Amino acid sequence: MIETQAFRTQARTVDHLGREQIADCPTAVSELWKNAYDAYARNVSLHIFDDPEPVAAIFDDGHGMSYEEFINRWLVIGTDSKFDREVSDEKDRDGLKKRSKQGQKGIGRLSSANLGPLLLVVSKRKDEGFVAALLDWRIFENPYLVLSDIQIPVTRFEKKSELGQLLPGLFDSLTDNLWGSPAEPERAKRLKVAWETYDRVVQESDPEIEAPSNRIAGTIINAVFEDKHFEPWSVWKGEKEHGTALIVSEINYDLRAQLPSIEPDGNVDKIREAFFSTLSAFTDPYVDPGSNEHNAFDPDFTYEVKTWVGEIAKPVVEDERDVINRAVTEELEHVLSGNVDADGVFRGQVKAFGEWRKLGSDYVIYPPKDFKLPNGPTTYVGPFSIHVATYERIRTNSNLSDADWARFESLADQHGGFLLFRNGLRVLPYGRVDNDFFQIETNRSINAGREYWNARRMFGRVAISREKNPNLRDKAGREGFIDNRSAKALRALVMNILKRAAYEYFGSNSSLRKEMLPEIQARNLAEKAEAERRELAKKNARKFRGRLKKALPALLDLYESTSQVVSETSIENQQQLEDAQATIDSLSERLSDLRLSGAPSRLGSAEEDYRRFRALFAEMQERLKLLEDKRATAIEKINPAKPEELAQKQLNSHASRLQSRLRSWRKSIDELQGSERDRVNALFDERNKIFHSLAMPLVEQVRLKRLGLDEALEQMKLLQAKLDTENEDTFQSYLDTLEVMSENINIELIARQGIADNAALRDDLNQLNQVAQLGVTVEILGHEFGSNERMVREGLRQIKAVGDVPGTHLVEEGFEALSQQLDFLSPLKVSGSRTRRTITGQEIIDYLERFFRVVSESRGIKIHASEDFKSFSLEEQPSRILPVFVNLVNNSVYWLVNSHVENPEVFLSADDGKIIVSDNGPGIDPLDQESLFKMFFTRKSSGGRGIGLYLCRVNLMAGGHSIRHLNEPEQKVLSGANFLIDFKGVRFD
Repeated sequence: MIETQAFRTQARTVDHLGREQIADCPTAVSELWKNAYDAYARNVSLHIFDDPEPVAAIFDDGHGMSYEEFINRWLVIGTDSKFDREVSDEKDRDGLKKRSKQGQKGIGRLSSANLGPLLLVVSKRKDEGFVAALLDWRIFENPYLVLSDIQIPVTRFEKKSELGQLLPGLFDSLTDNLWGSPAEPERAKRLKVAWETYDRVVQESDPEIEAPSNRIAGTIINAVFEDKHFEPWSVWKGEKEHGTALIVSEINYDLRAQLPSIEPDGNVDKIREAFFSTLSAFTDPYVDPGSNEHNAFDPDFTYEVKTWVGEIAKPVVEDERDVINRAVTEELEHVLSGNVDADGVFRGQVKAFGEWRKLGSDYVIYPPKDFKLPNGPTTYVGPFSIHVATYERIRTNSNLSDADWARFESLADQHGGFLLFRNGLRVLPYGRVDNDFFQIETNRSINAGREYWNARRMFGRVAISREKNPNLRDKAGREGFIDNRSAKALRALVMNILKRAAYEYFGSNSSLRKEMLPEIQARNLAEKAEAERRELAKKNARKFRGRLKKALPALLDLYESTSQVVSETSIENQQQLEDAQATIDSLSERLSDLRLSGAPSRLGSAEEDYRRFRALFAEMQERLKLLEDKRATAIEKINPAKPEELAQKQLNSHASRLQSRLRSWRKSIDELQGSERDRVNALFDERNKIFHSLAMPLVEQVRLKRLGLDEALEQMKLLQAKLDTENEDTFQSYLDTLEVMSENINIELIARQGIADNAALRDDLNQLNQVAQLGVTVEILGHEFGSNERMVREGLRQIKAVGDVPGTHLVEEGFEALSQQLDFLSPLKVSGSRTRRTITGQEIIDYLERFFRVVSESRGIKIHASEDFKSFSLEEQPSRILPVFVNLVNNSVYWLVNSHVENPEVFLSADDGKIIVSDNGPGIDPLDQESLFKMFFTRKSSGGRGIGLYLCRVNLMAGGHSIRHLNEPEQKVLSGANFLIDFKGVRFD
């Protein structure tokens, strides 16, 4: 006889499908956020309340659920609205485009068990009432319970004020799953047996543990859900009419660890770091509509995590696309970006060592020759996009400025990683430090220099979609893709792209690296030396001003107290001679103590005081000389009986003075050497210990299986190299300095003289630039004068042909005189004053409008400025600043005229504290951009000398300012040439 039997489902099945399937708490939060995305939410948030018993809540503004949908879908395992086409209804989408569903298995809601055991669900659809349910996930851990015996209390209500009245009933109904209900005696018996058995089994294994049924009952009885826990929800505040809230009690320690009341330690820090790295890039930050990526999406979805202490909220995770985005990563020195087609061929662009080497789709990488791309309906990969950027880890190898390099180091600590996004949402665990799906760290452990990429110091992602990459399917526990042929092929393609780019452009095998690195290192060394020179100059200037501040009043007192010393000194006998000598010695000693040396070339506000000091010092030296002359005359007149005694006395006086000063110097040097010896010894001790303190955690991570041996050895190698370089920079330069001093070479004198020479050269350069700038200005005037000369002469001829018109003769004579004066202007004449004053944007645009009035009107060129530009001001020399704008606008005018642009325009604007001069002309050829600021480089067919932009740069550099051409389309204001000027000390009113 054949019998048929049905599967019977134990309650623990829900626990297996939910809590045990999800890797960790942050992953569970990610899954719940994806559920909100599938419900067409625009915003989702996690709030953690720092109460005596902390509570967590996830809020969204999706379409929500009605009572019937909650019963028939949310409470039905394995079936949900993802297969219901009603979600495509425009009312549910709330104006959003149709989204591809991210959940596939209908069990994502069960991941809420990872947040905490006790869950209150509240949901609302538009134009309908609220539905609420209460459950404790630990009930499903009892292996002796049948799933059908567990009953979830559900209620509905219209106003939010009603929930507080309904909660006690929900709690009472939930405890019926522990003790049963008199209304169902048979179920009550089954529950009693199941819980008694479960409690006994648990306590037999650990007698100290509390019985599970008592622990669950305690949670249910003592749980408190307050109105404040709902207040951040937009539905509760009345801002939205639809959404879902999940309120959790007895929360997971990963959530508790985010609270300010939890004292940080090594474990808490790691939990917070993992939590942040998992949720901080939930949506793709590298999407850019102008990037021409084929499979990247902006999901139109925001997220955040906040902790609450009372009424004070603190952000833990925010949507930080303003901090890390595509534009930010394209500031890095190495960038690789493009699309991979269905055949596995990469086409895109590459930037290496700060310059775009190939643009658009010019950079092509084919799959490896020995690789066969699967193309079956269940195995093909499909097209995807890739964007990745990084920077040189060793500062001396980097093109970045010190500030930018430090900024990206900090960004990498929080946002570094090579991620993967599907339809704009993060796919876990890719990008975590413990995941090496693309074998970036594995390859680095083989040869870090050649393979180059470092997962912790790169920014980027692979972008796929459910539509174009359907075979890239998640594992049940959301721990990455199922390891099928499609996933293996994706990994192989990405690994090949990264490897080829590293070999050709970035890594140690790259010929470009071998060519560029020496130049970059030399430039960085020179910049470091220049920075140290400037710091030394500042230090010397501060020291000198401090000495001057003390010496000037003392010198003034000495000057006033000795105003009559020459006239009052009488030398008629030997005693008076000895007294006069004592006066001379005293004045000489005091004057010697006040002597100042090492004056910097620029003293700023102290310049006048130093000028006064020198005048007084010279006057005192003159008084001393007059006394010495008087003494010489007296010696001849008196003719001392024993001059050798006076000479011996003077010798003793000088010797005593020298010995006194030597003792003072020796004491100071001994004190300084002693403190310096202590400092150096302490520094040696610190540097001896630092490697162990930084490297020992790596050994511990290897022991705990959190880090592979190869990766640990590679990190130790990098750490050793970094510390060795720092030690060499610290101690070898110190040793070199001591060796130079031991050879009696005056380092301070050399440095001081070098600084003075440098300042003198800068002055010479300023004069040269002013001379050359005058030549450019005269050339512009000459060009415009020449262009209009024939027209003026023809006009005068026609006027004279009519007859003797009054005033014609005067106009003709004035025109001829102006022509002669222009011819006599010398390019070598130093132009303008060097006086600094306030220059405003309004003054600059007024100057330009007057300067270019004729050409502007005759050619129809609009030269104008934004209000932000007009409001800026800075303290500078007009002769340094105005010619910069004249040159830039003159270049724009030339190309606007010669390219016959419709509605030609030159626009001066401001953005983020920087000035931009732009036009709508033909722009600058990318091949010419690197030579723009070089002397004598020009593309003008006539009238160009190639010195205008060069002078713009050096004029600005002389004042500590800078100028650069904007290459990136998103940075441009107008479509043509765009120059950005970064003024030091600029102000905006």
